[in-house]
Amino acid sequence: MAGAATSNSPDNIEPIQENLVRDELERVCADLLFRDTTRMKRFLRFVVEETLAGRGGRLKGYIIGVEVFDRPDDFDPQSDTIVRVQAGQLRRRLDLYYADRGQASLVRILVPKGRYAPVFELRQTSPIDETVDPLKIVKDDVEPINDPRPSLAVITLDDLSSQTLESRDFFADGLSAEIVNALVQFRSLRVVTLTPTVSTKLARKSVRDIGLEIGADFVLSGSVRRDGESFRVTVSLIRCETSEHVFSRVFDREYKLGSLFNLQEEIASYTAAAIAAPYGAVNRYNRRNLDVRQSSMAAYSCVLRYYDIKLSPSRVEVENLLRDVVVVTENQPRFSMGWTVHALLNNFLGTQIQEAGQSEQYLAKAEKAAKRAVKTDSQNPLGHFALYQSFFHRGDFEQAERMIRRAMSLNPNDYSVLAYYALCLAARGEFDAALKIGSAALRLIGRAPTWYHMPQMIIDFVQGKYEIVAGVVDRDLSMRSHAFYLMGLAAKVHLGEIEETRLLIREILDRNPDYAFNVSQALNLWHLDPEIAERIDAGLTTAGLDIEALKSSRSG
Repeated sequence: MAGAATSNSPDNIEPIQENLVRDELERVCADLLFRDTTRMKRFLRFVVEETLAGRGGRLKGYIIGVEVFDRPDDFDPQSDTIVRVQAGQLRRRLDLYYADRGQASLVRILVPKGRYAPVFELRQTSPIDETVDPLKIVKDDVEPINDPRPSLAVITLDDLSSQTLESRDFFADGLSAEIVNALVQFRSLRVVTLTPTVSTKLARKSVRDIGLEIGADFVLSGSVRRDGESFRVTVSLIRCETSEHVFSRVFDREYKLGSLFNLQEEIASYTAAAIAAPYGAVNRYNRRNLDVRQSSMAAYSCVLRYYDIKLSPSRVEVENLLRDVVVVTENQPRFSMGWTVHALLNNFLGTQIQEAGQSEQYLAKAEKAAKRAVKTDSQNPLGHFALYQSFFHRGDFEQAERMIRRAMSLNPNDYSVLAYYALCLAARGEFDAALKIGSAALRLIGRAPTWYHMPQMIIDFVQGKYEIVAGVVDRDLSMRSHAFYLMGLAAKVHLGEIEETRLLIREILDRNPDYAFNVSQALNLWHLDPEIAERIDAGLTTAGLDIEALKSSRSG
């Protein structure tokens, strides 16, 4: 059994592996993520022991519901979703454990999606030394990490409910774990998790001292208070250096035992998006207080500058930033977010009106940079998103769909990714999916820029609600894609505003005689549904825009 091995057939475990698996099972169950979760530990123990005993094939929702969750014999796993919900929680906690304290484990216990029988991975490495106190590590003995991202420490939420230890449901501990799990999916910051014991020690210190002791830039803390059938969750983000409150939110919810896991996910998703997303509290704070003279911040400053211009970018801003990002990636080739921004900027330039062939060149550069990003960090969701953009706009929809699925599985809470995906779906006529994904983005961001509403605008255009769509001609559209500006021009024609639209088009042609040809390139990049394209064609033709180049380009 030399070298690394993976057991893809968990019902056939060699005796020596059984001991290793059981040792790992005990370590996992003793970890803070599982230690106080009676049902979760029972679930994990049951599926592991059944698999080791050669009965992995019988691990179905019904068996687990009856044996683990004490459901009656007439239990219906389709109507009662407790097993599926708990299985999702189990997978997330295992992922979180192996992403942090279990990184050096000799054996890994994994529960693949779509099944309940675990898989055991054996690695040729030494198990983690659990006797080391992370607060007593001498910094001089640790190899420095060249990582320019800000770091955030999550302190386990305090449970301020008036309950005895026996009656606690450990909602605060579970919510803390869910928040960490949601935060680590955003690759623009580093997340430091603290055990309850360490959290208790740090709670007696000032935020500034906490930052110095564990090397954190921000601290996220909070509390849970239950009063009868209601409970309140409070979370606060504090900048360590200045003790400044950067973000705070209070969640008031009804206490319903069957929906606690869904509530944990809801609160964790919103909190992570509000703090760590591109326009979340951490990046917003750092953009306001960025000192570009600090050379150690040069790489991260490019990321912040990208976020700063992304909502309403101009071509000049993008080109200037791209030049700086090229330097960053040359100097720090292992900085995955640098390659990601490199790719996203090229994707932006590739989707603007270009001379013949330029779009393809930009999109090819974007694909190359995005591949470097995911090669450097395979868990980088924005890297996969950048690949999605380049594949989609080049018409490779199969590859594009694989990339966006990967990006959303790594981080389901990045509203900018969701909104862009919804826009692409709507452009291709997949309206139901576009509305579903777009609604998720709007729920997470709260106050959205104009282009987040573009999927609905496309649907309005197809449904003949031209008065709504025509408004994009009269305001500065954040998306600034001529493909959708043309939709607004066509809507004005369909409303009967033909002469006004002709004047607008003449003004454009005076400034850019090649506008018709360039327009055809822009429309092709969005791969519009034929019905949408035909309505745009009809409106522009009536307004006097020569779109023969557009038609021949699309057919070619």
